[in-house]
Amino acid sequence: MSERWPQFDIKKDMATVEAGGFWCSGCLSGKPASEQSADPRYCQGCYDLLKKEVELLSPKAGKPSWTPREGSKTTADVSLQGTQIMSTVNGKNIEVDIIPPGTATRPSSKRGPRFTDLPMALINELAGKGLGSKAITGELAKQGYTVSYKTIQRRLQGVTVN
Repeated sequence: MSERWPQFDIKKDMATVEAGGFWCSGCLSGKPASEQSADPRYCQGCYDLLKKEVELLSPKAGKPSWTPREGSKTTADVSLQGTQIMSTVNGKNIEVDIIPPGTATRPSSKRGPRFTDLPMALINELAGKGLGSKAITGELAKQGYTVSYKTIQRRLQGVTVN
């Protein structure tokens, strides 16, 4: 693999723009003025590529805003705004939000069937004896629990949401 990945350096790009270059909106980098195309937003390589892409579009789709346009070859106005801090990776004032773990054992969603408390110890005991989910449902019905066999299957699989 001799392929190299592009290296991005905003300081180098802004120095190129300040030295008389332009900002290519296709490459997202500063380029020297000699590489600028007829559309001041793109370098010649991006301009050619986007022209080919436009030819492939359906005429019904309309003209997207990124479509290269013929125009005067002027440099785009790029100015620095704010404090010029592009990343906080090396910043010392990074704060991390600590999200407390959920304390509710019941699902918080209000949609769907209600969560029913079932005697899981009895369900696990009956399943250990070799009873299936329908047989366990019958045993629970004798004790006054109205529950679907599918709910028993889900509980035995560890799913707690109905």
